[in-house]
Amino acid sequence: MRALLVILSALGAAFLVMGYVRSWQMRKAIKTGKPVEAINNNYILGAFVGLVVFALGAWWLESKSAPSNATYSPAKIENGTVTGGGFEQQK
Repeated sequence: MRALLVILSALGAAFLVMGYVRSWQMRKAIKTGKPVEAINNNYILGAFVGLVVFALGAWWLESKSAPSNATYSPAKIENGTVTGGGFEQQK
């Protein structure tokens, strides 16, 4: 689920940046007297921002993951109290 949120946030950031750049270019064209239809979208900048957000999200997801040689011990109920589970590093 978190991976899906990272992907969606990267796409959202890319679309937001492309929209911002387009509106900035439109304001600039109106100020200089050029036709608004002649505006080129800056898709490269949006794609770059999307990739950066995706890379940061993937790094964040992997930094909180367990090592590959770890074993998981689930939570247990002992004498009416829950003892937490977790990952144990194998030696």
